[in-house]
Amino acid sequence: MTKIWTPQERTEWEKGVQEIEPTDRARPLPDGRIMRESRLTLSPEWMDQIWKGYRCAVCLELHGESFPETCRFCGFPMKAEQRRQLEQDFVGQQPPSLAGFSMEREQAYLEREHYMKKGSVTPGKEL
Repeated sequence: MTKIWTPQERTEWEKGVQEIEPTDRARPLPDGRIMRESRLTLSPEWMDQIWKGYRCAVCLELHGESFPETCRFCGFPMKAEQRRQLEQDFVGQQPPSLAGFSMEREQAYLEREHYMKKGSVTPGKEL
């Protein structure tokens, strides 16, 4: 008898980081190298932890206390710099998609609601 494969429980990282997209942004590292940045879509729980200072804004590691002096994993000065880092990096919140509707239906709705008629040019009477 063969066993049916079932997905394993998701890791904490997979629950917290919902999507990773490349961007055109980059930041210089302390040693002079340039590091490309990605846009992360984080779970609401992780965003709450970051804004409250329990999760590092740079390496996303969880801490037991709010706003420790430095991140024990990457050394980022959380207490002094976390808010500034969030203001610089935070792009915004996107509303979650509605459950139960297909992507085609969502796309058709957006096209209907946000379609802008383009102007047209008619030839003059001389032609």
